[in-house]
Amino acid sequence: MRTHLTGICKAIPTLPVPSAGQSCFSISPSPRHRGRRWQPAPLAGHSRTIAGRLLPPYSRWEPGGRCEALPAPGSRGPPGPWLRGRAWIWRESIKSRREARPPSCQSRRRRLGHRTMINPNYYPWGYDGDNGPDQWYKNYPFAKGRHQSPIEINNKEVHYDSSLLPWFASYDPGAAKTILNNGKTCRVVFDDSFDRSVLRGGPLPGVYRLRQLHFHWGSSDDHGSEHVVNGVRYAGELHLLHWNPKYSNYLDAKRRTDGIAVLAIFLQVGDTPKPEMKRILEEINAIKTKGKNAPFPNFDPSILFPKSHDYWTYHGSVTTPPCEECVTWIILREPIIVSSDQMAKLRSLSRNAENEPNHPLVDNWRPTQPRYFRMVSASFL
Repeated sequence: MRTHLTGICKAIPTLPVPSAGQSCFSISPSPRHRGRRWQPAPLAGHSRTIAGRLLPPYSRWEPGGRCEALPAPGSRGPPGPWLRGRAWIWRESIKSRREARPPSCQSRRRRLGHRTMINPNYYPWGYDGDNGPDQWYKNYPFAKGRHQSPIEINNKEVHYDSSLLPWFASYDPGAAKTILNNGKTCRVVFDDSFDRSVLRGGPLPGVYRLRQLHFHWGSSDDHGSEHVVNGVRYAGELHLLHWNPKYSNYLDAKRRTDGIAVLAIFLQVGDTPKPEMKRILEEINAIKTKGKNAPFPNFDPSILFPKSHDYWTYHGSVTTPPCEECVTWIILREPIIVSSDQMAKLRSLSRNAENEPNHPLVDNWRPTQPRYFRMVSASFL
C-alpha cells in the first residue's frame, strides 16, 4: 500500500515557487471557472510578465501559452470562446455577411423592424402574363402568404357574428386633393395628416384615416371585381383605403396586422346608374395617360355608398405588391349601380405614358386567393 501511494505522490507535479516576473497560479481558478476579465494576480512587487513575456494591459493568460486581450474596464467586448453560444455565433455571421454586402444590394430593401418590406417601384409589376399576379411572388414573397386577398365569399361558409357593430364614415370634402392615373388604376388622393376623414366601428378597433380610393375593372362588363360572391364576379370594385393612426405613418401601419382597413364596394352594371359617379368620371379626360394628375377638390366619397351598410369582414392583404397581410376588409353586400357607358369611360384610360403607344388600362384585378383556415364573418343573417 505504501509503495502504491508513493507512486501516486510522485505522479502529482509540484507547483513551482514564483520568481521575480512570474505570477502565482496556486490560488487561481480552473480554466472553466475563469470569468471574462479574469487575469492572473501578480505577487506584490512583481511586474505583469509570465515566463519573461510582458502581458498587454487588460489581458488574460490562457493555457498553452496563449495571451488573449480583454476589453478595457467599463467596456463590453466579445465573450470568450467558452461563452460564445449558438446565438452569438449566428448573430456574428449575419453581421459579417451584412457588412460584406455591396451598397447596391443594401439599397434594394429597407429594414423596417423585424420584417423586410420591398419597394414596389423597384421590381416592375403589372397584370400581364410576364409580370402579372402569377409572377408577383418571385419578387414579393408576401404574395405566397396564407392571408392573401381577394377571396371568394360563399354564403355557405360565412359565419354570422352578432357582435359585429355598424360602421360609420365621417369624411371631410376638403380633404380630397388630386385624381391621378398611375398606370395601374384611377386613384383619388386625400389629405391624411390628421383625423379629418375617418372610418370607425364595425370590426375595427379604433379610428382609421382615409388615404385614397381607387377602382378595379375588367375588359368587359361581365368581370372586373377582385372579390367574388357566390361565384359572381361584378363589373368592378371600389376600394377606400384607410390606415391606423396609432402608428407613426402609413408605411409603418402596413407592417402591422391591424394597420389597414379597406372598405370595398362592388360596381354592377344596370339601368339606373348612380349619378354621383359622374363627379369622378368627369375628370377622366384630364388623366388619360400614365403619370397625369389633376386637382380634385371638394369631394365626399360617402356619396358613393349604397343604402345598405350590411357587410362581410375578414383579415387579408393588400391586393397589389408587396401584398402585405395587414388589411381588415369590410366588403359591402349591396353593390352600386353604374352604366355600361360609365365603365367604358374607365376603360378609356391608358396604362402607358403620353409619348408611348396606347394600351388600354383594363383587367387590373387580381384573381382570388386560397382562403385556407380564415373565417369570413357577416353582420347580417
